[in-house]
Amino acid sequence: MATHRLSILGPATIPDASGECYFEPYSIIASNDQWRHLIIRFGEAIAGQPAVDHGIYGLFQVPQNYVANANLILLWTSTIISGSVEWDFRYRAVANGESLDQTTQDEDLNTADAAPGTAHLMQEHTQALTSGNFAAGDLVEFFLTRDGTDAGDTMAGPALLFDAYFQYTD
Repeated sequence: MATHRLSILGPATIPDASGECYFEPYSIIASNDQWRHLIIRFGEAIAGQPAVDHGIYGLFQVPQNYVANANLILLWTSTIISGSVEWDFRYRAVANGESLDQTTQDEDLNTADAAPGTAHLMQEHTQALTSGNFAAGDLVEFFLTRDGTDAGDTMAGPALLFDAYFQYTD
């Protein structure tokens, strides 16, 4: 049995319409402009502003060798060094023969992660998923947000997402 990671960000990934979550070259916020790649910038939770969820929509296919132990892995950072971020992952797995036009979800998970203690320090955040919700070949539709409606989101600045993975064992 081996553990695998599949990036779930790709051409089908789009930001919501809030304007608070968007793709941006990392060189805009980083002080070292050597590595030029895109990040996804999740806006900030600021006291006194309306609390909203803002995030990205996407989809991926569960690999054919999937057996169990499903997790969402987020690689992120921030220039803010205190507070916490609340990550929310809503998803539904669609099997062959099921309708893709549904309003329901299999699960809505919310977990917190502390801001990095140093600006730009890589954070790896793990969210355990319900392994029984997935089967090999399922198409998974998702909405990943920074949950600004949660009182636990206290980081007063943007969260910068580098990648998101579906981790599993075969």
